[in-house]
Amino acid sequence: MTITKEQVVVVGAGVAGCTAALEAARRGLTVTLIDEHPQNTAAMSLDAPYFYGARLAPVLSDEGTIADRVLGSNDLLMECLEAGVEVLTNTCVWGLFVSGANNEHLECNQVGLADTEKSWMLGFDYLIVAAGARDLVLSFDGWHLPGVLAAKGATTLMGKYQALGGNQVLVLGSGNVALQLAIQAIALGIKVVGIVEAADELQGDSELAASLRDQGVQIFSGYCIKSTVGVNEVSGAVLVPVSDKSLPAVDVTCDTVCMAYGVVPNVELVASAGGALDYNADLGGWAPRLTSEFESTISNVFVAGDASGVTETALVNPEVSIYQGQRIAAAIAAREGQAVEGEISSPQVQSDSRSVYPPQYWLDALVKAGGMGVMACQCEDVSRQELIEVRAPKYLASTLSSPCDAAKTFVAEGQASQDMLKRMTRVGMGHCQGRRCREHSAMLLAGIAGVELNKVAPGSYRVPVRALPLNIIRAHDEPKEMRDNWPTWLHPVEDTIPGVH
Repeated sequence: MTITKEQVVVVGAGVAGCTAALEAARRGLTVTLIDEHPQNTAAMSLDAPYFYGARLAPVLSDEGTIADRVLGSNDLLMECLEAGVEVLTNTCVWGLFVSGANNEHLECNQVGLADTEKSWMLGFDYLIVAAGARDLVLSFDGWHLPGVLAAKGATTLMGKYQALGGNQVLVLGSGNVALQLAIQAIALGIKVVGIVEAADELQGDSELAASLRDQGVQIFSGYCIKSTVGVNEVSGAVLVPVSDKSLPAVDVTCDTVCMAYGVVPNVELVASAGGALDYNADLGGWAPRLTSEFESTISNVFVAGDASGVTETALVNPEVSIYQGQRIAAAIAAREGQAVEGEISSPQVQSDSRSVYPPQYWLDALVKAGGMGVMACQCEDVSRQELIEVRAPKYLASTLSSPCDAAKTFVAEGQASQDMLKRMTRVGMGHCQGRRCREHSAMLLAGIAGVELNKVAPGSYRVPVRALPLNIIRAHDEPKEMRDNWPTWLHPVEDTIPGVH
């Protein structure tokens, strides 16, 4: 089977990805840019790539309207098309495969792609992963109700799709991602009924905070959400004080609750292909190990934008992503023998945000407010208590927990294993592929194992890194000879059953 091969493949059409694609095209390189938006509702309901929640507006099923909105919202993407970049939209990258001990048969490095009809492989000389960041999710009572979603999901629905589905938003968190979300909502005519911050003061950039105060947004500092209110969807929320018990509980009327505690880098592609990750709280947790040219430990695979590490400065200054995209394109051009004149200067930008990773104080406040009976993993129906007790999955009909110190047995040489906890409880094995519970369960494991979060080995990533229907991921171009003789993969030719194909 012959694999089509491109010179430069870029994953993600955000600022970093489009900048890299434009700069590479300007330098005469052949570029293919891939973006998974616009997504259909089936993919969005799996929370891929963000936490969209259970309430999806009916207009999202109108493919024509949504395509116009998504493409029309991205001026840089239009520039890429005009510059001769081949653009594939509504196409996800579900796997990265590079030559190695387990892939000696590969004729070239390649990525697995899929749209709504089929999947296929695309080879590359250079890959730029600009997959962005995903939502960090910490649960509370009632987080399953339609109307609860997270920051990246909300900003994407408001910006690209223009289909949030709510008019009164309560924002949980006050870092830059939360404050930007609130500003975006107000600009679209959506009422922000309040910003809830478990700390005593707002954590995000002072200019963003001042803008919201000037617009009269109510700030609930020192408060935490206890639960949502509603039966079929969110109609309100109950807030309780974190430390000062002299303060009263507050009932807030809203139809949307947005978790904006923070975001983390999308590292799935690089990690699944064996790229090294390092823990760095200043970059949002586990991020790819990169050179000064933003090359990963996989040769000719580069990472740009939030996928390379999330910082409070980069969240409010697109110049950071622009610099990374340009720097990578210049590095690739140099490897192709082009003379690259002048050094691309790193932008001198900053933010005075005090928001930090991990948001442990938020998890502590949520546990204090809602208890350990709250679900930690929605897909597999596992509560925080069941997780720390390492209870067997419910389908085994077991009511017994593991020994009280079971979690500590996951610790070897001072490092805990999230994969081991996942195998024992199934937390992270659901259809969202851990996007709702990965950070939550890691933080809980760190606490019960008595180690710092950087000592919790992250759960492994496997392809496909996006949930795909079997009729899409199957090999449509499988040769007839292979299809007719597939039983010989399992049995010697003489043992196959005649007539069975």
